[in-house]
Amino acid sequence: MVKSDVAAAVLIEKIVRATYPSREPGAIQPLQWSILRFLARVPSEQRTAHMVAKFLGITAAPTSRAVQTLVKRGFVEQVKSEHDARSFLLVLQPAALQALKDDPLMRLAECVSKLPEDEKGVFKKSLECIVVNVG
Repeated sequence: MVKSDVAAAVLIEKIVRATYPSREPGAIQPLQWSILRFLARVPSEQRTAHMVAKFLGITAAPTSRAVQTLVKRGFVEQVKSEHDARSFLLVLQPAALQALKDDPLMRLAECVSKLPEDEKGVFKKSLECIVVNVG
């Protein structure tokens, strides 16, 4: 590893921090944004805490805490599954749909979209490689 590798890692960290600038207690936190995005994209039968955790590659405990916070804030409602009495489906509420219109990740996607076309493919492949190696 050389100095420029560390510099690149610092830039990635800076990008992540800049993407989610609002850290105050009432703000939607990065994990919560990931949960809202997942719930907005998948079919209703996959909208469970278990599926969220599996998709995000995290354990049940942080998923459960984040979901409970989203429920308390009125972004998500838990509804008993008709197919499995032991599980709950997570239903996005209007407040979540409104929040997703201002998803901070879209600002980052806009920056990616402005990269020269011939660099986008290499950039995306590089990020995929980093994700695989990180974990």
